[in-house]
This record gives sequence, structure tokens and C-alpha cells, in this order.
Amino acid sequence: MLHYCALTTGSCGNCYLFYDGETTIAVDCGVTWKKFSSEMEMHSMPLSSLSAMFLTHLHPDHAKGVGAVQRKTGVPVFVSSVTLRDGKTEMDRLKIEKKQVFPFTWGTTLGVGAFEVTPFRTSHDSPGSSGYFIINGNDRIFLMTDTGVIPEEAWGYAKVSGVKFIESNYDKSMLAEGPYPYWLKERVRGEYGHLSNDDAVSFAHDTSSRGDQIYFIHVSENNNDISLLRELVHKTIPSGIFCKVCERGEMFEGFTD
Repeated sequence: MLHYCALTTGSCGNCYLFYDGETTIAVDCGVTWKKFSSEMEMHSMPLSSLSAMFLTHLHPDHAKGVGAVQRKTGVPVFVSSVTLRDGKTEMDRLKIEKKQVFPFTWGTTLGVGAFEVTPFRTSHDSPGSSGYFIINGNDRIFLMTDTGVIPEEAWGYAKVSGVKFIESNYDKSMLAEGPYPYWLKERVRGEYGHLSNDDAVSFAHDTSSRGDQIYFIHVSENNNDISLLRELVHKTIPSGIFCKVCERGEMFEGFTD
């Protein structure tokens, strides 16, 4: 059984923890060391169990705290080789111990304790942006955030995952009619932007089956409405599938069966 926890999600910060009773891995760290360490302990995940951190990309809401946590704990940080090559300036700002930065290639499985983590490419305006397919024993977890389009390889990973974290960033009408300048609207809804509610929920529907758990994450504060997204989920996703729409900054946890 896996214990998982989101310390926060959305533009204010993103951080996801997975704990199997011995080993904890983190995906993203857009929070402070103080919040990270205190929340781990509060959720009965010993800080000493933290064994690795994986980054989806380098935007501050996903990576601003990784350097502080890494220096305090000494754990390795895994990033795409493309991120390391093309995001050097941003990587340097994080002040991660260089000897503890390990590049990966998409599709290559990385072992950390009993965890097997396979990164896959996503489509975002940050070099080397990635999602993750995580295996631990019989448990399968899928995490995809900050992507303008759904990559082909994501479908197979999502279909076999009992727990899914899927970005559902914006409502198309709210974005179109909202206050953002045109160039920013084009960024959000473009190929290297974010997933709309329609695309996220349709993807969840097509890749899920009875007993799955789906978390809709990274919901925009300005271009989305929680009630609209919940209504869409209720109309689209069949009964027997657990769904949660995660509000900006919300902390939540769960367990696999």
C-alpha cells in the first residue's frame, strides 16, 4: 500500500510525496523547506525516508524549494537531460549540489528503493518538461501536469495506473473572456501551455476504469471555476471511479488499496 500526499497544488506551488513505509520520493518542490519538512512529519512520512526528488520542470511554482530541501537532506535530484542542457541558468539559481543532480532520458526507468519511476516528455514552455509513471509493487501512479497537449506515450501509462494526477488548468470560455492579455491567453492554450478542463476530463474518462482514483490538479485561480470543473467531471466520469478536483493551494492525501 502506498501513502501519497500533495502538500499544495496550483500556481502557488506544487509538491507531491509518495511513501511505501520505507522510502519516500517527491515529485516537484514548489514549497519552502519549513513547509516541506513539517508537512512530511505531520503526514507520518519520516524525513529520513526521503530518498529522491524528481522535477517536472523548472518554473518556480514547481521547483523553487528543491535546492533548499536537497541541501538539507542530501538526496539526489533527477531532471531531464534536456532540462540540464537547456535550462542551465534556471538550474544554477536553484543551488542544488551539482554532484547530486542526475539527468535522465525519457522512457528510461529509474529505481529508488522499491519505486520504479519512468519519466515521459510533456509539452510546456520549460526545457525538458516531464511527467512520471511510478510503479511500486502492484501500485501504478500516473502524474502529468503543465502540458499543452497530451503526449502519445501518456495514454498507455495512464490506462494501467490506478491513481492518476492530471492537470486541469483552465475553462476555455473563462480564459477567452477573461482579463489576460491576448499573448498570455495564447500561451496558456497553446501547444506549450496547459490542459483545458475538456481535454483533461476526456483523457481521464478514456483511460480510467472502475476503482481508479483521479485527482485533477493545477487548477487556475483566474481562468477556471471549481464548480464548473466538478460539474463536468460528474457528467463525464462514470460512477465507481473516485474523482477529486483539487483547489489551488489545497493539501490532500490518500492511500492505494
